[in-house]
Order: sequence, then C-alpha cells, then structure tokens
Amino acid sequence: MTLFFKPANLRLFPLILLILVLLSFRSSSVDKIMMKMESQSLHRGKVVNVDAWLYFESLTGRMVTRYENPAGNIMVSNDKGEVSVYDQDENTVSYEQGAEYSTESSMVHFFLQGKTQDMGLSDFGFQQMSTEFENGLTITEWFPPASLYHLYNRIELVHENFLPIYAAYYDAQRNLAKKVFYAEYEHLGDVSIPTLITEFNYIENDSIINRIRFSEIKTNHQAQSPWFDFEIPEDAKLDR
Repeated sequence: MTLFFKPANLRLFPLILLILVLLSFRSSSVDKIMMKMESQSLHRGKVVNVDAWLYFESLTGRMVTRYENPAGNIMVSNDKGEVSVYDQDENTVSYEQGAEYSTESSMVHFFLQGKTQDMGLSDFGFQQMSTEFENGLTITEWFPPASLYHLYNRIELVHENFLPIYAAYYDAQRNLAKKVFYAEYEHLGDVSIPTLITEFNYIENDSIINRIRFSEIKTNHQAQSPWFDFEIPEDAKLDR
C-alpha cells in the first residue's frame, strides 16, 4: 500500500493521483470515462505543466493517457500496477511497475465504491479513534495497524455534506507529511468526483505542490473515442 507520494515519481504524479480517483469506478454505474486533465507541479521554484486526455474502462481497469503537453507520449496502465510509456516520435516504449500504480494496492476504492466515509482506510486495518463536528464539518482521526506504525502516526479526514474535502497524513514521527484538498465536485448520476485536487507533500524542509484539474468529462455511451482501444505497436523498440 502506498499512501505517501514519492518525489522520485514526480513525472508520474498525475497517473498516481488518477489511480486514486479513476480506478475506483469498478462498483459504480460508470463503465467508462474520458476527460481532459491539466496538471501542475511546483518544486523548488520550478513549475511543470502537463496536459493530457484520459480514457478509462472500469471492467478491465485499463487506462490510456494521451499527452498533449508535452506531446508525443502515450501511457497505458492497468490494475496489476503495470505502466507502459510509448514515445510516438521515436517509436520506443519503456515499462514501469509498482504497487502505487495498481488498483488493488492503492489506498482507495473511495469516491465511487461508496467508501467516502473512510477513504478505504478500514480496508488496510486503520481504526477510527475520534469524531468531531465543527461548523458543518465532520472531522475523524484514524490510527494505523501495528504493521504500519513505521509509516504513520495517524490520518485525519474532513468531510462536508458526506464528501471528503481534506485529508492530512502524519508520519511515524508525528510530523505532517502530506495534505490533500478535494474540491469542485461534479455529479455524474449516482457518482460524485472532485474535479480539482491539490496536494502538498512535505519533504526534508521542502515541499512539492501538485494541482490537477479535470474537465470535459464524458461517461458511458457519451464517452466515444478510438483511444480506448489504443495498443502500443509491436515494432516499438525498448527504451533502455
């Protein structure tokens, strides 16, 4: 299970965040979805902008990410944590694999599997230790199982109108390691997803700020595109 964002994976941050949201459609009324993504990462004064189109099918857990900025790359990922990145200009392909890219080992199944109350934490052995109500907000604290004491001291969730709007992660030394804000929800039938996610990661007296926005969302029969069926060419050369 990977709850903390790893700085080494900065270029794959949009994929990680999308897995936490999009790959949760398995039990919802959404069979497939396509949307535009605009991502911005800020670290040490440098800004990285990424624009892409996303094509996801819930039954297979397969997602195709077609990058427009920077252009030329296409990423294909699945629920086994396998990621393939295809360079159209060079006709090359590279591979990565990790639990953080997989549906089965991500911290969620939250927004769209009816687990918005605990964000899937109970599935990993977390226990709710306190509940407070303040100005229309519900604030809960979750303590980790013994097997995760080396990673977490606690996780705090804040809900408004039964939807998560904030999460804070505290490391084993009780320092705030990450906070995430969920905003501008869009309601798609019986499904609600945040179209703006902002994440602050605190690392060694520094921070990485990530912001991702979704737009032009289409689902089910309205989501029509040949990109859902994209396959990496067989003659693509391995990029070492």
